Amino acid sequence: MAGLTQTPIHPPAPPPPFVWTQIQSRAQFTALAQLRWCLFRNNFRRKGGTGELIARIIFLPFLAVIAIGPIMAAGYFGYYLVSSGQLNLMPALTWGIFLLWQLVSINIAPPNLSFDINIIIRFPLSLARYLTARLIFGLLSAANVIGTLAAIAADIGISVARPSLFPWATLLLVTFVLANIFFSRMVFAWIDRWLSTRRAREFLTALILFGSLGFQYLNVTLNPGLQGSHHHASRHLPFLLRLVHHLQPLAVFLPPGLTAASIQSFTGHSYLAAVAALLGLIAFACFFFAVYAWRMQREFRGENLSELTQPAKPTKSISVLAPAPHATKDTEANTFGLNPVIGACIQKDLLYLRRNTNQLYGFIAPVFMVFLFAGRMASSGKFNTLAFPAAIAYSILGISILSYNCLGMDGAGIQLYFLAPTRLRYVFVSKNLLGFLLGFVEFIIIFLVIAFVSHPPTLLITLSTFCWLIFASLINSAIGNLRSMASPSKIDLAKIGRKQMSQLSVLIALAVIAACSAIGFGIIIWTAHLHRPWLMIPIFLTLAIVGLVVYLQVLNRVDAIALNHRENLTEVLCKT
Repeated sequence: MAGLTQTPIHPPAPPPPFVWTQIQSRAQFTALAQLRWCLFRNNFRRKGGTGELIARIIFLPFLAVIAIGPIMAAGYFGYYLVSSGQLNLMPALTWGIFLLWQLVSINIAPPNLSFDINIIIRFPLSLARYLTARLIFGLLSAANVIGTLAAIAADIGISVARPSLFPWATLLLVTFVLANIFFSRMVFAWIDRWLSTRRAREFLTALILFGSLGFQYLNVTLNPGLQGSHHHASRHLPFLLRLVHHLQPLAVFLPPGLTAASIQSFTGHSYLAAVAALLGLIAFACFFFAVYAWRMQREFRGENLSELTQPAKPTKSISVLAPAPHATKDTEANTFGLNPVIGACIQKDLLYLRRNTNQLYGFIAPVFMVFLFAGRMASSGKFNTLAFPAAIAYSILGISILSYNCLGMDGAGIQLYFLAPTRLRYVFVSKNLLGFLLGFVEFIIIFLVIAFVSHPPTLLITLSTFCWLIFASLINSAIGNLRSMASPSKIDLAKIGRKQMSQLSVLIALAVIAACSAIGFGIIIWTAHLHRPWLMIPIFLTLAIVGLVVYLQVLNRVDAIALNHRENLTEVLCKT
């Protein structure tokens, strides 16, 4: 056409490459810090948040007492070793800080977050920023705070004793703190990976049980402060010295040993050896960080730690058969005549018991400790009639305290309870019956243990203690059922070191058990003062009847209370 010229068609220019800036990185970390603060602050604004705040305030002095002692001891020990010239004992200080760090990591669980930290992968994050965020979110745990303060106290003690050591000791202990942080994060990250399968959880459960009980046995057997005579304690001293002597060459090349060796070498003007030990400590810190980063890289790429993602094993086809006429009778026989719903829930809770380390430890550890201490009390001549009631009161602590979060193991299955055509009271009855059964089994085992190590308790003490056990179990179950619905907490067996109930529930459980124990021992002392010990049986029996009435009153209201708390129950127990 006239007047028109064909213009060449050029492809559109590509958009400029997107460049991530440092300002955006700072904005991301600022948003994560604000999110962490909002989670902590809003946790106390929820229903029951005031009680949680009060419980934390009450527990804070006890935690401070536990923490302040080792921290001050680290400072004094660092000052004493340097001022007295006994630097050969410096490994005891560094190994003490390391062991304190790990013990606090195991025994003081970090608070549960209201969301899974892995969801930040959905946002534009690089691996480096994701790894940094994961480290920051767990930086203010109790273990990191207490361990870091202990290291700072040791640095202050060393610097006061010899100011010229301040720069080198500070550099060493800062590196030592970083190595401990990376080590604990590495260990817990890989344990979470191993716990993603049921067989690994069962193996680790057995390992934790045997390790904890073995440590308690060695502590009671070899600790001089727990022995009846100095002669008995000195008998184990050569064994301990030989053990330390054999382990010392290996311990020198581990992070606590390298830290102590570097301080010793720097004090003796062996600067090359001091630098070599520091480089070895840095190498350990880098290794721990690299292994932790490797685990985080696999999670960053989408690895899901769940048994549901594991390939299913091939199963044989099973033909569906018509139910036999006597199937109902067989079902009733398997449930021992109980309601089928109660029998099925008990079987399910028995599976939970086998897989839950805390429940197993709460059941086995008291019996083991009674066996250890009862024999020593008998040999020292201090065994009296109060030993058996005290052992029973101690034994129910581990079982009863777990009934305050009896729905935690059900997780997302709480939805099925509301959908199934059954009453929730049957679910709570099954869980309470299992607790009563465990208490009764412990009662028999402790009776046999005390009879074996010394002499069996009298019939009067046995019957009175049994009646008190019924009273305490019923009261604990009634209050525990209420707390399980009012303040549930999801129990994730694939995450080690997570708290299994709210701190307010723990405080209430301890208060109830302490009150029941005080009532029991008060009645024993009062009847002994009146020279009518037989009065214990009717009094405890009356208390057991009162406990049964209270328990039934709570049980009759379970369905209505659970219905009123169904939103909170599903929100907390169904979260991923």
